[in-house]
Amino acid sequence: MARILIIDENAPQVQELREVLCSTGHECISATYGEASADYVRQTTPDLVILSLFLTDTDAVELSAELSGAEDLRDLSVLVLSRAGQESLAIECLDAGAVDSLIYPVHDRLACARIDGLIRAKLDRDQHAEMTEALEQRKRALESTVKALRRSDQVVENARRQQRYLATHDALTGMANRSLFQDFARKTLDLAQRYQQTLAVLTTNLDHFKRINENLGNDVGDDLLRSVAQRLRSCVRGSDMVARFGSDEFAIILVNLSERDDAVMVAQKILESVSEPHQVGNQELRVTPSIGIAVYPDDGETPDELIRHADMALHLVKEQGRAHYQFYSRSMQGSSLERMQLEYALRGALNREEFTLYYQPQIDAQKGELIGAEALLRWVHPELGMIPPGRFIPIAESAGLIRPIGEWVMREACKQKRQWETSGLGEFPISVNVSFRQFQAESLAARVADILKETGLDPSHLDLEITENTIMDNVEIALRNINVFREMGVQISIDDFGTGYSSLSVLGKFPANTLKIDRTFVQDIPDSPKNAAITRAVMAVAKELGLKVIAEGVETEEEMAFLYALGCTNMQGYLFGRPVPASEFTDAWAAGFDFPFELPRS
Repeated sequence: MARILIIDENAPQVQELREVLCSTGHECISATYGEASADYVRQTTPDLVILSLFLTDTDAVELSAELSGAEDLRDLSVLVLSRAGQESLAIECLDAGAVDSLIYPVHDRLACARIDGLIRAKLDRDQHAEMTEALEQRKRALESTVKALRRSDQVVENARRQQRYLATHDALTGMANRSLFQDFARKTLDLAQRYQQTLAVLTTNLDHFKRINENLGNDVGDDLLRSVAQRLRSCVRGSDMVARFGSDEFAIILVNLSERDDAVMVAQKILESVSEPHQVGNQELRVTPSIGIAVYPDDGETPDELIRHADMALHLVKEQGRAHYQFYSRSMQGSSLERMQLEYALRGALNREEFTLYYQPQIDAQKGELIGAEALLRWVHPELGMIPPGRFIPIAESAGLIRPIGEWVMREACKQKRQWETSGLGEFPISVNVSFRQFQAESLAARVADILKETGLDPSHLDLEITENTIMDNVEIALRNINVFREMGVQISIDDFGTGYSSLSVLGKFPANTLKIDRTFVQDIPDSPKNAAITRAVMAVAKELGLKVIAEGVETEEEMAFLYALGCTNMQGYLFGRPVPASEFTDAWAAGFDFPFELPRS
C-alpha cells in the first residue's frame, strides 16, 4: 500500500481514477493547485504525486519543476494525467521533472500497472537508500570499531613498550639499569673477545650521599642524582654505557680501549665533573665520587666478575679517604674476604664483651699536671688478638654498628671517670669521640643525658670530641646539637682541627671549649715551617675565640719544646703516655706521671 497525492480541481475523470486506486488498497489524498507546493508535499510525505492537467494549463509545469528541483524530493515520482489535445503540456511537465504521463481515458488495469510500477520504483529506491544508509552506518560503525581497536592496540603496545622500558631503565634518571647494563656488557665482552679488545668497568658512588637525604630530604637527593647522571653521561662516549644500579650507585662500561690508562682519563674526568658544585633548587651542593675500576681481560671475563672486582676497588677507595679512583688487584680478594669476616665478627663483639677502653693522658706541659684523659676504643678479638681501631672503625661505620658501639664507649668512659672521682683521684674531663652517624642521630642528646644520670657524672666532666668535618658537613644541625650539649653543661672539643674546610666566620658560631690541633701538623714541627705556621695560626684563632688548645700526637721532646715556644702548653701524645687500660692509667696517675725528661717549664 502506498500514499498517493492527487493534485487536481475535482475533475470527474480524476475522481474515477481515485476510486480505482483506493479499491486496490492505496491511500489517496487530495490537494488543489492552490494548496500544492513542495512544503505541502514534505508535510504529507506521499510515495507518488498524480498531477491532473484537466483544469489547468500552466501551473502544472511550474509545480513539476518545483517538486523535481527540491533536493530532498529527488526520489519522489510525479505522474501527469492529461486528456487528448494536452500532449504538448504533458511533455513540458515531463521536461520540467515529471517521470511519466497517462492520457485519459485510460484502462483501469493499465493505470494501476503504471502507477504500481512507479510506486515500486520509489519503494525500491527508498529501500536501496535505507540499505545504503544502513551499510554506511555499519561501515562507519566498523571503521569506528577498527579505530577503537587500533587505539586499544596502541595503548597496549605503549603499555608494553613502557613496561619493557621500565624493565631495563632507571625511572629516576632514565639511565640503563643493572639488567640492561649486564646484557650490554655480555655483548661487548663477546666482541672484545672476538676482536681481542680491551674494555673497562667502573663502579662509582657518591661520598656521604646519605647525609644529603637525611639532612635535606629525598627530593633534594633525587635532584642531585639527576644532575650527577647528566654529568656522568657527558664524561663518556656514545658507544659506552652508564647505568644506575640503585641509590647513589652507578656503573660505566668503556668499550674498545686503546690501553688501560684510557680508563684513568675517564675516571679523572668524572672526578672533576661530578665534584663541581651542583645547583639544586636555590642551593648549591657539593659531592665527590669514589671510583673502582676493573679491566677486561686482566680482571675478569664476565660482567659479574668485572662488576664485583670494580666494587672491591671502590671499597678500598672508601677506606683510604674517598674522592679518588682505584684499579682492582688480586690482592684485594684477601682484603675483601678479611673485611667480610671482620664485619661478621664485629656484629657480635659487643654482646661477647670483646671491647675495652684505653685511656691516654692530656698534660699541661708547663705544670706537669693531668688536665684530661681521652677514652679510646680497642677490640680484643679472641683469635686475632688486638685489632687496631683503624681497621674496624670504618667497618663499624659502613655496617651501621657505630651507634650502639659509640653509646657503649660513652657509658663505660663515664662509669670509669665516676669511679676515679669516688676514689679521690681528682677531677678532670674525660674525652669521648663522637662519630658522624652518632652526631646526626636525633636521640644523641637524650642518650647522653640518660648516661650522665645513670652514672652520676657531672656533665662538665664529659668532653665530646667532634671532628671538624663532621661539624662542617651540616652547619645548621651541628650548631643546634652543640648548643643543646652546652646547655646541658657538657664540654665540646673540635677534633682534627686544621684538616677540614671550615672558615673562621663559621667556626666563630660554635660555642666549643677546645680546639685539638691534628697530629699531621705536630709531626716534625721543628723542621716544617708550614706546620709551624699552621699551628701558630690555630693558636691565634683559639686566642681570639677564647678557646683552649690541645696539640695531639706529640712524640718527641723537640716537638714539645717547639709547641711550648709557640704558646701551646696543653699536649697529648706518646711522649707523655700511650693509651693504656684503666688500671695502668690509674697507677701512672697515682705515681704523678713521672716523665723521663724535663718539662719546658718557664
